[in-house]
Amino acid sequence: MVETDVPAEQEGGNSPAPPAASTAQWGAVWILLLGAFMGFLDIFIVNVANPSIQAEMNASFADIQLVPTGYTLAYGAGLVAGGRLGDIFGRRRVFLVGVVIFALTSVACAAAQSPGFLIGARIAQGLGAAVMLPQVLALIQVTFQRDEERSRAIGLYGAVIGIGVVAGQIVGGFLIEWDIADLGWRSIFLVNVPLCVITFVGALALVRDPGERTPMKLDLVGVVMLGAGLLGLVHGLVIGAEQGWTGLRVGEMAGGVVLLALFIVWERRVAAGSEAPLLPPRLFKQRGFSMGLPTALCFYGVNGAFIFLLAFYLQQAQDFTPLQSALTFTPMAILTSVFSVLCGKLVARWGQRVVPGGAIVMALGLGLVWVGVDLMEGTNPAAALMPGLVLYGAGGGIVATSLIGVALSGVVPADAGAASGGILTAVQVSEAAGVAGIGALFAALAAGHGEVSGFAVSVGVLAVLSLLTALLLNLLSRPEEAGSETVA
Repeated sequence: MVETDVPAEQEGGNSPAPPAASTAQWGAVWILLLGAFMGFLDIFIVNVANPSIQAEMNASFADIQLVPTGYTLAYGAGLVAGGRLGDIFGRRRVFLVGVVIFALTSVACAAAQSPGFLIGARIAQGLGAAVMLPQVLALIQVTFQRDEERSRAIGLYGAVIGIGVVAGQIVGGFLIEWDIADLGWRSIFLVNVPLCVITFVGALALVRDPGERTPMKLDLVGVVMLGAGLLGLVHGLVIGAEQGWTGLRVGEMAGGVVLLALFIVWERRVAAGSEAPLLPPRLFKQRGFSMGLPTALCFYGVNGAFIFLLAFYLQQAQDFTPLQSALTFTPMAILTSVFSVLCGKLVARWGQRVVPGGAIVMALGLGLVWVGVDLMEGTNPAAALMPGLVLYGAGGGIVATSLIGVALSGVVPADAGAASGGILTAVQVSEAAGVAGIGALFAALAAGHGEVSGFAVSVGVLAVLSLLTALLLNLLSRPEEAGSETVA
């Protein structure tokens, strides 16, 4: 979170203080956050429905893997291009287009009668999210003129990411359990439709795009290189972790890395000429952005892996129903929400050290989860895990609220869309990599030592990575404390 202590009257200058945001502008922010919530909700909401989808469609395990993975791949590969489209054609307009695509593809997912159609609809839905979500951060960046208001809005966005990921398990569990109108698993997609309607109407009425459009052409070569590179890397990670590291998967990942390296070279060449790059290299000269990327990779990798692993463990190893699993997640989600709201006050009182402290609290929570697993035999599993889950949720709420604001603190309005897409790409890739890597570790350990042992050791690894996140957050906060960053 960006720290600012600028009073109503500017110190030592004649320029008037920037105007405070209006009620309508804050209303627009909540509409935008609803759109962001849908995008992140749909990453994990399908997890609890996969068994029902597989049974009804008589789908193979490989088909079922592609239902969440197709969304993830399309979403992650298209985020930077989606952000740049907003810079070129107008962020409000592109956001509205993304909402429409997301609504239509949600209906298509619910209407699917075959695994192939559902997978195709999920890929299209991921592309809709990739068009929609970068505009949220970009519009927040250009809407607020006061640094403290911009920081607060970006902090809310970070909180929405954390809450949306956890809420996917909760909302999905309740919808499957209630089986509204005998819709079964289809309700997890149809729930998006009324949310999209509210978002679209609210955006038409309240959202404005005060930023100027950037007169540029879309870097199509960069789009292809980045999209194909991310596709190869993330697809190889996800499928390799599930089906084994064959020569094809290793080659796919290596090809993805090569394409990403060529993308960097290409972007530098474009930036040196007269055209506008897809992801401007100048962003990496800003400490907040360049250090924010690896920090986001670490934090969201841990979060995505833990949410996935916990849901799998509760339903497969402990035979929890989707509703029981949802109820177990609920206290953690509540604490994430509460400490997301309290984060600003905590930072104001105790300083930026609160943020890396949040990651340390996450590590302590994961340690308690590990202890709870060892003590679980003969006890209520949910009760044994709850102290750790509560601590993890509290710490995660603090980190999620602050991290993205720090990473975007020095970005100029012309690059707001590209920078937002870059950060969200890091979030998405890290979640996919976290699920794949920790999932592979859990599977290997479970095969040799049982699921309880596999879960405990995997949680221990995540606790260590949370401590690494704390270290990165501590380094990330130093330039702002020294006043070396300026907020655009």
